[in-house]
Amino acid sequence: MAHGFKLLAEFLDQFSAEVEGRARFDPPDENKKKIRAFARGELAGPEREELVNLLKENANWVEILAEEVKALRSASSPRQRSKRK
Repeated sequence: MAHGFKLLAEFLDQFSAEVEGRARFDPPDENKKKIRAFARGELAGPEREELVNLLKENANWVEILAEEVKALRSASSPRQRSKRK
């Protein structure tokens, strides 16, 4: 029976890095501010490049960026409608 547990443990070890890599970690406050600035189009070149690389490494942060963009769009939509009239 011990041999069976050893095989199971070795099998599960193959997947541990992938499972750990999918854990959700919210960005530090400094990076949250950069994400907000990026969503507004206010992030300068070098900081923008750094954030894009961080977004590639932390795919779940893209969801945070999308939420920021959606919030900006919904906040600006009444103004856009009044400009069109």
